[in-house]
Amino acid sequence: MRFTSWCVPLLLLAAVSHGHERPALITVSTSEDHAVDGGRWYSVLKRTGNPWACGTKQEAAQCVEHALVVDNQSPQTLECVAGFSYETADGTRVNDADMPALVLPRTRHEIRGRITGAATKITVDRLECRARPPYQRLKPPEGCKYEMSGNPLENYYPPAAVRLALEGPVTVSFLLTKRSGPPSEITVADSSLVPMLDEAAKRFISEQRFSTGCAGTRFDVRVRFTLRDRYLDAMPTN
Repeated sequence: MRFTSWCVPLLLLAAVSHGHERPALITVSTSEDHAVDGGRWYSVLKRTGNPWACGTKQEAAQCVEHALVVDNQSPQTLECVAGFSYETADGTRVNDADMPALVLPRTRHEIRGRITGAATKITVDRLECRARPPYQRLKPPEGCKYEMSGNPLENYYPPAAVRLALEGPVTVSFLLTKRSGPPSEITVADSSLVPMLDEAAKRFISEQRFSTGCAGTRFDVRVRFTLRDRYLDAMPTN
């Protein structure tokens, strides 16, 4: 796989698929607006509209997925954290660990909840978002570009992050000291808030091969880890 970058932002996307096409989600509730410098944000709790058959023949079930969509209508990058709790039909209540999310300016981001049985109810126990100081993208000399080739980003999606439905953008900075070869001085310039995704992005860049006419130049690139679906052989977690 080969990419070419000019001195403009480049987004590489890892969309990992683990099953069939994602069933459509419907809105359960919408929060009030929250003011942030230059705009606002709000959240929408969603749930699978039509449960799908899941599990094995011996343990057949109807499954649904839950998601909290943060709609950032501001020029700010938001650092968010969400906490969910689930109540099953028999009254058992389960709490998830807080899930972090980085929401870029004027974008929507899904914080994905569990896949559960259709009778399970979800509650948002916590949702906090605050503006992050803006990251200033690097500006290489005019006309500077590079080409990058190697294994695709999806090969680096950590299995633990897939299992926990963790997603996010990571901006990585690197130095190209030679006209051809691997990068050096690789750092996370703007974190996803998920350490395992940050480390995976660094490893992805470190194992690529680069060529450039601007040896001695530092570049940055934003990569985004995104789940496409996770429904094959799904079993409800509660």
